[in-house]
Amino acid sequence: MPITLLWAVDVYGRVYSLSTAGQRWVRADDMLLELKRVTAGKGRCWGIGCDHHIYLNIMPSETSIRYREETYENQRWNPVDGFTDVLLPTDRWPWSDITGMNPQPLHSFQLPSQSWEWEGDWYVDQSCGEPSQTGGWEYAVDFPANFSPDKKWNSCVRRRRWIRYRRYTAQGTWAKIPLDNPRKPPLPLCDISCGGWEMSDQSGRYPYLWGVSQQGQVWFREGIHPRVPEGTSWEEVEVPKEVAQLSVGPGDLLWALLWDGNLLVRTGLSLDSPTGTSWLEVESPSKEVEALHVAVGVSVVWVVTKDYKVWFRRGVNSHNPCGSGWISIGGEMMMVDVGLSDQVWAVGEDRGLYFRVGVTQSEPSGNGWIPVSAQWGSNKEIIPPRDECEFSGQLTEASQGSAPSGTDSDTELGPTNSEHSAAPILEAAASSIVPLGGTDTSAPPQEVNEPSSAPQQDAPKAFIPASDSFINSLVSDRDKTTTTQPSITEIPQEGSVDLPPAPVLPTLPAAGHDIPFMNVDLEGAEAARGAQAAGRSVSDVLGTLENSQGIGEEDGPVWTWVSGGGCDVDASSQISWLSPTGIWTNSF
Repeated sequence: MPITLLWAVDVYGRVYSLSTAGQRWVRADDMLLELKRVTAGKGRCWGIGCDHHIYLNIMPSETSIRYREETYENQRWNPVDGFTDVLLPTDRWPWSDITGMNPQPLHSFQLPSQSWEWEGDWYVDQSCGEPSQTGGWEYAVDFPANFSPDKKWNSCVRRRRWIRYRRYTAQGTWAKIPLDNPRKPPLPLCDISCGGWEMSDQSGRYPYLWGVSQQGQVWFREGIHPRVPEGTSWEEVEVPKEVAQLSVGPGDLLWALLWDGNLLVRTGLSLDSPTGTSWLEVESPSKEVEALHVAVGVSVVWVVTKDYKVWFRRGVNSHNPCGSGWISIGGEMMMVDVGLSDQVWAVGEDRGLYFRVGVTQSEPSGNGWIPVSAQWGSNKEIIPPRDECEFSGQLTEASQGSAPSGTDSDTELGPTNSEHSAAPILEAAASSIVPLGGTDTSAPPQEVNEPSSAPQQDAPKAFIPASDSFINSLVSDRDKTTTTQPSITEIPQEGSVDLPPAPVLPTLPAAGHDIPFMNVDLEGAEAARGAQAAGRSVSDVLGTLENSQGIGEEDGPVWTWVSGGGCDVDASSQISWLSPTGIWTNSF
């Protein structure tokens, strides 16, 4: 099996890769690189930077990427000077492309970006006849006509081709995609997805890249080719509503998430029409909870709703891209990604990475979640799941597949209360993947929402890095207690009434539309003030700056995004960092 990479991004925007033949996460060489999201394909990975630019990383290979620039020199014969570049007004340009319609002098060719370099200077193509006799010239009666290396008595025009090669030098590094000129690019972008390299009618094609702007527009990257990995320009694709996020599969499957929480399906995708023909709208898996994230593969669709529930779309194929119904899957995830062979990767609500085991063609929804346990940095210890003291021994029950936990949304819509759920062991009630089968460790909502009685000037004023994903990381785990804090069962209770677990609710908008994927969550400030009123310091809830920066050196990265589109792993693969013992079991 060839060596492939799993890509992930932590809350600080740092990019990491994990090889299927290795055991350790490797950070990108560019220490100043900060990405928000990545999307991987075969041999390449795209990313959105915090500067809203697009970055590309081409995997190193023995075959170099070379592109041939060419232009044609055109001349006409006259009785005084013979062949000269003084042409008639109706002729083509003295230096032009093969059609003669576009001028292309030698000095007009520039490198498209800093990722390219010239291999040499311009030279004449000597493939036409004997070089010593023809000098690379081809003759014809007039423009345009059929050219021949043989010069005849009526040959009034001639041309020859000049060639110059440029080489792509940024393989194995993250290179910024240049801005389109003169056309304005679709910046800023908030989401990208690559796919389409395994169309139904032909395989081995080059990938396509789709993007979503912060205004809800959908864009398609044109000109991506094995010899032009960066592409050439952006083309806007009309959409009926504003789009927040989209996902493209290796084949002809594309789903998009709308601002209102519903979903769009693109139809008519083919090699002749890579942007498709029309859109079809599909409702969210739960009418009461909006969709948060969508991911597609060759013939599968996975959706995460705002209560972090995972859903699987049944009946999806090339002939029926909309599918037929939703199935609830156990586990609480923030986002999912479908990689090669429809394998599923996810970022849990505890900010750990997980892999869906048992995914096959006969069982596309799999049968359990296991953590991605790889070594980190110079430490040879395996990165444990977040909150290992509470996680161990409980993921077994939480990881059961769709057989015991699946509920058809056609008959059972919306999230259910954990006290009345038909399968309380498999349905998570708190905002972490930890209590999927164990005790609830969420703090009561009254403690979080109480007004602060402590002076505001006592709160520490830590320096916040520029990456807006860092703010999201501080408030994402606001409902969980730290390891130094006693568990909720150890805190004395004044009464004997057991409080229900705190529900996970979407953040209410201040005004206007509820636009998903906002990186700044104002509930974090309320959680800090509520913690002060309850007698806890802000550092116990959000963590001090030193602890936040220490993440990655001691505890391992706190993940926010994962992409397995270039990771060749299936149900029968023997991967060291996907083979934990005593953590998961098969479904009932």
